[in-house]
Amino acid sequence: MLVDETEPPRDPLVRPPAPVLRLRPTVPTELIRPPQRIKGPDGPLIAHPGLIRDQEPFTTGNYPPNITMDQYRELWRADLDEFQRNIRAARSTTELELGWVMKLHPVVDMQRLEGWTDDEIALAVERTYSGAHVYLRPGTLMPPSLVDRFGADWRNNARGIYYRHFYSPGWVTADHSLWLPSLRGDSGEDIDWNCPGEERRRARASIFLKHVLDNERWKKAEYTWEADAWTDVFGLMRDDPLLTVDKHEYNTIGKEAYPASCVLSGKTKLLARKPDATFGLATFQPRDYQRSVVANWNLDHDRLEALLVHRHCGLISDPRWGDANLVFPFAVYEAKGWDGDPREARQQACSAGAVYLDMLERLSKRPGGIWDSRSDAYQTVGSRNTQVFVFTSFGAHWHILVGYKRPRLKREYAGREGMSESVYVFQRIWSARAVTERKAWELISLIDQIHLWGVTDHRDFVIQHLKPWHEFAEKCYARDVNRMLGYVDTGGTFDPKTGSHKWCIPKVCVRLPEWTRHLTNGFSARQKHLEERAAFQVKEAFVRYQNYAKARADTRARNTVEVSAVGHVCAMDEECGYCLESWEEFFTHAREVHGADDHTVLFLNRITDRNSSSSTPRRAQKRRREEVDSD
Repeated sequence: MLVDETEPPRDPLVRPPAPVLRLRPTVPTELIRPPQRIKGPDGPLIAHPGLIRDQEPFTTGNYPPNITMDQYRELWRADLDEFQRNIRAARSTTELELGWVMKLHPVVDMQRLEGWTDDEIALAVERTYSGAHVYLRPGTLMPPSLVDRFGADWRNNARGIYYRHFYSPGWVTADHSLWLPSLRGDSGEDIDWNCPGEERRRARASIFLKHVLDNERWKKAEYTWEADAWTDVFGLMRDDPLLTVDKHEYNTIGKEAYPASCVLSGKTKLLARKPDATFGLATFQPRDYQRSVVANWNLDHDRLEALLVHRHCGLISDPRWGDANLVFPFAVYEAKGWDGDPREARQQACSAGAVYLDMLERLSKRPGGIWDSRSDAYQTVGSRNTQVFVFTSFGAHWHILVGYKRPRLKREYAGREGMSESVYVFQRIWSARAVTERKAWELISLIDQIHLWGVTDHRDFVIQHLKPWHEFAEKCYARDVNRMLGYVDTGGTFDPKTGSHKWCIPKVCVRLPEWTRHLTNGFSARQKHLEERAAFQVKEAFVRYQNYAKARADTRARNTVEVSAVGHVCAMDEECGYCLESWEEFFTHAREVHGADDHTVLFLNRITDRNSSSSTPRRAQKRRREEVDSD
């Protein structure tokens, strides 16, 4: 278990307090653009929380969430007619005050911008990229035209994905720390891009600029833009032996949302998506440890697979469920050509980033011990500091976003039906139209800094948090081997018909983790493969731990607490991933993990007092008798 030296010693039997979520105070030196001085609705164009006006929406519609778009339009027309009648009636006696105005710009069409300047094109792209001016307000009756235009963004809001067009530390909760790349040096001045140390990077920027201008001139397809980005921008990351960069699939449990109300319907389905590029850590195999100095045992492919398939671990390291090749991604890239939609690139990339944040959060939690993995306890204080980067390109226009995960706040409709429990906040930290050598250099410089962060800070974070998981998995597999000693001998059973060894593995030892129940329909072949890998990992563990398990078999039989189901407390011998060495540990486990009340624990305590004269459980006695009979 990782220990933070700055954290005071903590009683392992006391649940750590939940973090207090609060936004950081507004930074005095933060840039507030003049058009945003008037407080308006909360949306991606608001620079920081101080500009949010806390008030209820001016109109709400009492309609069921599963309303169709045709019904929604009829409801909107009726509400609009009533609003106009009230305005006419109150015009002569009441002064009307205009609250706020939403100014909509046409969606940029790069095929019809002949004669536009670079600044005009960049402004048009940014207006389109920002998307909806306000976030989803469940129950608020909005014009159907806005639902058609911004419905994808609002449905993402219900799933917890929020985008902010301006970066501000005020949007990061006080218990979280983000790392950001910068174009300024340690002393605060701008980096001199003309200095001799930037010569190689300027040469890369020059080649990239040449390709960009050529693609724009001949209006080339999306594939060309993506291929040039792989070579000119991400080339160093592609060649780094510590990383794996691939057009890699990710799986997630997609939450469906209603088309009109945009809130979650409660239905889910397993999705498979493939971003244009995913940047994750490389894994290693036995042959790599002899010829590579960067190979790390904690990132071993088979060890990560053992964590994936064991029923008490179930740690997903690869976004493609069932693999362990590209693990714990820290960045994702989506490209669109001039005939595409920049908002679609942002939505797709942020959806992938949310999946990667979930994986990192699961990694940062405690795997077991006295607390179960469901206790939501972080390994250390700094384990909350997970983040991912998002890269999108719309032709020559690039965006770099940083995202992190936190619980939903009260003003974000926390606890409301149809809204997610957590949110994923993605903020833009840089964007530009890379049609000059300076802008191309800025993009490559920021990408190189993120590359360095990925192979240092991010990789160290993953390795340090994997260590407790590997230790926990070793205990789980050793316990399975101890169970297997009553079923198979040391070398297995030789089958003369097939000429191979047959293994008699208990069914509970090859039971797959909970997440595999979602692998249905088109994923059934992958589930079968996982069952085979689970059996293989148990056989490998039997070879490693059989001597250790035999030496401790008698001791564990005397000391292990094995209790049948009493009330709503499950059979610990079948469900616990670790050994309970005393009744006190069992009582704590029953309260904190299985929710046993004081009455149930008191009843169990009476049973232990009644059976205190017999220190050996029945199951251990039966196992001993079987061993004597076999001898």
